[in-house]
Amino acid sequence: MIKAAIIGGTGMTGRELIKILVKHPFVKINCVTSRGSAGVKVADAFPEVNGLINLSFVDPSDKSVFEKTDVVFVCLPHTEAMEFVKQAHDKNKKVVDLSADYRIQDIKMYEKWYKHAHKYPALLKKAVYGLPEFYRDKIKKADVVANPGCYASSLIFGIAPVLNKYEVSDIIADSKSGVSGSGIKPTAKNIFLNVNENIYPYNTGRAHRHVPEVEEALYLKLKKKVKIFFTPQVIAAERGILSNIYIKTKKKVDPADVKKMFQAFYKNEPFIRIVDSVSLHQVQNTNFCDIAVSGVKEMNMLLISTVLDNMVKGASGQAVQNMNLMFGLNEQEGLK
Repeated sequence: MIKAAIIGGTGMTGRELIKILVKHPFVKINCVTSRGSAGVKVADAFPEVNGLINLSFVDPSDKSVFEKTDVVFVCLPHTEAMEFVKQAHDKNKKVVDLSADYRIQDIKMYEKWYKHAHKYPALLKKAVYGLPEFYRDKIKKADVVANPGCYASSLIFGIAPVLNKYEVSDIIADSKSGVSGSGIKPTAKNIFLNVNENIYPYNTGRAHRHVPEVEEALYLKLKKKVKIFFTPQVIAAERGILSNIYIKTKKKVDPADVKKMFQAFYKNEPFIRIVDSVSLHQVQNTNFCDIAVSGVKEMNMLLISTVLDNMVKGASGQAVQNMNLMFGLNEQEGLK
């Protein structure tokens, strides 16, 4: 059995990770940390795993955190995660980091967007961006995997195949996310009163931190520089992201041909489905990303619509998929 530690188990991604791993046939959770809930039984905090886990949260400073552990999932906010990733790596543990601290390879870009100096440039260089559909072979050999952002995943899955085959002039992305993407801490914007029957944009244009992540990932994979106009929005749903990606091509392209291209591009990917239409319900609580292709040939305009669960394929499910690859398992284990 693979012994797992979860650093930051009471946040949204930590909770989702526990729910997935308690049912994983080849994983045993050995440790779950929480500063605010140390001593509390995990099953008391999360009744949905009652009878499936018999652990109490421990403080992250506890010496037992890295003992008898093979893989460490770091589910802490950015900048805070940086130190724990380094500590786990120094103790020769495999690490999957669900924060943003090791996603962006350009240190200056990271420091610009996250307003924090990166203390471990050598480890940053070593980290592998955790999109299995694009970096499967590297992930298999990785010691540290940087789990992608939820919006970033939904956008890259839709943009990369088009950018790989066609010359494009404009990319405008409109994403709608469930409120779980805002995290577990209550704010004026994410309480029920202000979310119910509501929708609102935030960090529009090029103000969201996932923009440089997407652009760098596309460049490093495809060697094509693009600039994305991005409008994220919060909707009155618990979970899920719908991204409508409008791509203007330099030449006329038949959307039917583009759909066939997507089918060929992702034909061997177990968690990518090319469909006729998308909705949040078809992917919620799954590790799937569904993609629909449409457009208007006469306008040189494509519409790529993607949906995924921001807590699963956009976070904890993808983290488990990465762990499976790192340990030589079938990447679908625990996620079927």
